[in-house]
Amino acid sequence: MKFLTETLTRMVDRTIDGTTHQVPEPYTVRTPKLPRDKDTMALVGVSGLVLALTLVAIVWSTHSIGTLLGGGVGYAAGVVFDVAWLAVLVLEWMARFDPAKREFPRKVGWGLALVAAAAIFLEGQMAGGWQMAAVGAAVSVVAKILWWAVFKHIDKDLAPADAAWVAAEMSKANAKLAIAGVRRQAAKAEVAARLELLAAERDLNEIAGLDHFADTRNAITAEQVREQANPVDVIHEVPAPMNRANTVREPGEQGVSVAHLARVELTAGASKKEAVEAILARVPDAKQTSVEATVRRERNKLDSAGYR
Repeated sequence: MKFLTETLTRMVDRTIDGTTHQVPEPYTVRTPKLPRDKDTMALVGVSGLVLALTLVAIVWSTHSIGTLLGGGVGYAAGVVFDVAWLAVLVLEWMARFDPAKREFPRKVGWGLALVAAAAIFLEGQMAGGWQMAAVGAAVSVVAKILWWAVFKHIDKDLAPADAAWVAAEMSKANAKLAIAGVRRQAAKAEVAARLELLAAERDLNEIAGLDHFADTRNAITAEQVREQANPVDVIHEVPAPMNRANTVREPGEQGVSVAHLARVELTAGASKKEAVEAILARVPDAKQTSVEATVRRERNKLDSAGYR
């Protein structure tokens, strides 16, 4: 028996001056060398030969079908049959543990191989007689037969009881996947619903604010504001509903924001220019550019909310 020598590392204690630490220490072990799996090597070799023959069949059938279809894009159409045949070969291999699933791709593969063989036979008969047609068509048929033989060797047939146990395990796993998918969709729907509710609450708050300004507009007008206002006074915020009698305060009191003044003027029917003039008259120390920007912003908010 042959052996392999491997160098491994292990941690050992090492003490110097009374202090102990773990340090790596290399060591060697001899393990028996496993013999090569000749069956697997033979199967890989056979599969390689069959694959090479399949590539030849693909080139041949692609040329034949492309010639029948007039060349050009006809060659691309010819590739469809052989690519489809290779695809069902992969599906057949993946279903090697499930005879029911394995049977369908096997039948489809035979059908595609026969279609390709018929096309090669027809093109060969048109080009050089039935001998050339038969030999050319036999290439695809032989390749398919060889693949069928390979899959018969690697098929994993199970006893009825074992097949039922495997089916039960697959059913359990598929149920978990289905539940996970449904829960993920439900979570997405829940998130979307919450976002919709938040958006609806925001819109309701904006509408409620506009209704409040509309009620205020029924009590006062921008013209009344300008008539009763003293240019040196500053308006302060008071509980709603507002009226012109309680909007004037003495200097030194806490004033409201320019944005609030802009909303009052705009909802009262004033234009942007009139609103700016009224606010500057109320707050002389405010910057005109800042007031204009605030008026524009509040006007846009009112427009986007559908207030005219």
